[in-house]
Amino acid sequence: MIAGICATCGLPKELCVCEDLGRETTLLTVDLDTRRYGKAVTVVRGLESRPDEAAKLARELKKGLATGGSGKDGLIVLQGDRRKDVVRLLQQKGYTVR
Repeated sequence: MIAGICATCGLPKELCVCEDLGRETTLLTVDLDTRRYGKAVTVVRGLESRPDEAAKLARELKKGLATGGSGKDGLIVLQGDRRKDVVRLLQQKGYTVR
């Protein structure tokens, strides 16, 4: 296998659009949940089939919002009610958000 060719689409790595298509077809939901002692957390669901991507996206969201949280098992949990900011950042990254 040639290192410069994508295994999924067969295009050269520079022209590969697999990652962009994956983002556009993934439907994410952003909800508010409460945890112990009534603390609000923002929960992003929809990446259960790609837990590695969820962990990477969680790091980017935490850094962009300057908040704590985690990204495990395809579920992203951020401290506080950050729904509007999360939706904005996800849409900027090319995800479809509901």
